Amino acid sequence: MNKTYLSRLFKQPTRGSWLTEALLLAVILMAVATLYALRITQLEMHTLAKPQQNHDLWYVTNTALELHNLGRVARKADATETLQDARDELEVRLDVLASLLKPAEFAPKVSKTILHTLPQAQQTLNALSERIEAWSYRLANSADPAQVIQEIVNQADALSENLRHVVLAVHIASTNAQDQARIKHYEHFVLLAWILLALLIGITLLVIKLIRDRQIMKRLSSHLEALNKRLEMRVNRRTRQLAESKALLMFILDASPSEAALVNAETGDVLFINKTLLDKLELSSPPEQLFLRSLLVDTVQGEAFLDELDQYGRVDNWEAQVMPHKPYWSSLSAKLVEIEGKLAHLLWGFDVSEHRSLLNLLETQANTDSLTKLYNRRAFYKLGEQVLDGCKRYEHPCSVLMIDIDHFKQINDTHGHAVGDEAICSLSQTLRDTLREADIIGRMGGEEFAVLLPHTDQQQALESAERLRQAVAATPINSTTGTLQMTISIGAAVFNPQHSTTLEQMLITADKALYQAKTTGRNRVEI
Repeated sequence: MNKTYLSRLFKQPTRGSWLTEALLLAVILMAVATLYALRITQLEMHTLAKPQQNHDLWYVTNTALELHNLGRVARKADATETLQDARDELEVRLDVLASLLKPAEFAPKVSKTILHTLPQAQQTLNALSERIEAWSYRLANSADPAQVIQEIVNQADALSENLRHVVLAVHIASTNAQDQARIKHYEHFVLLAWILLALLIGITLLVIKLIRDRQIMKRLSSHLEALNKRLEMRVNRRTRQLAESKALLMFILDASPSEAALVNAETGDVLFINKTLLDKLELSSPPEQLFLRSLLVDTVQGEAFLDELDQYGRVDNWEAQVMPHKPYWSSLSAKLVEIEGKLAHLLWGFDVSEHRSLLNLLETQANTDSLTKLYNRRAFYKLGEQVLDGCKRYEHPCSVLMIDIDHFKQINDTHGHAVGDEAICSLSQTLRDTLREADIIGRMGGEEFAVLLPHTDQQQALESAERLRQAVAATPINSTTGTLQMTISIGAAVFNPQHSTTLEQMLITADKALYQAKTTGRNRVEI
């Protein structure tokens, strides 16, 4: 079974699990939406079940009935001769009608929703309320109620007719409102039906998906059983291959010309060590323990080597001196490996002593003048810039000397180039003997030398230059043609910490001072 098939096999349940979770989430959301829709429907049905749903129609109908009764009582009172009884009954009817139109504060409060949408009907009821209040007041305070009764008889029919129009308007408005409510309820029930249908579909899809996932898991289980058997066979085969590879590796490491060892990372127990490393350790048999830090001459470097190995898991081409009893340079590499469940250090190295000696020799030849063994021009500039940068950083004084042998061409022409070389070597030795170890001396070419004096101000530079000039003048040069007295001219320049002067600029300035010393008589110092 190849890797592509395994990847496809195990990715399929992952995609299915996402689909199952999405379906489950959809079902939950639809269930919540269903509960919400049911709650809204319940609230609306509860509103419809309240007893005051048709209170507007009831209100105007009762008002119209009471107004009809008021007219009937008024006509009866107008026809009878006993005014007192008719007056009392008429006052009762007026009070009842007034209480309907304007209920007392302690009476139940009901909102007239439909009436609020019918301003003409509301205006008619308000006018009727004012008329009833006026009749009630006049009837209670008038000595002759016949006039009030007659007025009620005359206006009752007209008022009843107007109120019938209000009843009709309220009835029509109530019917329209109920129709709108029924339409709204129907829409809500339709929405609820769709939600329930979607919920049913979602649950059905979820069940189908779960059944399909179960079938897939059964197939996966059978595939995994087959895979386990194949993996067991591969593991057994791989174990045999690893054992053979380990034996071959040990043989190769033992025969390798490089030093190699495998030690326990914690206890230092030696798991393997090859013959080359045993010879370097001057041992005939492998030691029981070997710690990597003990192989390096510098213990601090050994700790740094182990820290880097523990942090990054490997170290490559670390050059260090090894074997404290007989030091030599080696290029060490190490790797953190696991052997039988335990961490171990695999170390190997190459003897690079000869290579390092050649590099040191090449570096010395690249930076040193072959005749005087002083720094050449390139090395002088490199070291001089570093020293000058330090003086700039800490604002310390610094000076440069340019030195030239007087009449050097005449020395070569008269005594020969060999004597000229002796003069240059004599001057080089005098420079070493006279100047400090911290001063940088370089041969710039021919008979011209340069000296960088760190931490030296103008007065100190003049004193050093004069001391050097006198030492050269007092040192004779013995040759086959006789004794030669040599003098030098010196030009000096002082670095100012307040200016960003470069070494090249200082040398140019010192060279100008040297030219001035040459033109003013030689064997002198100019700054």
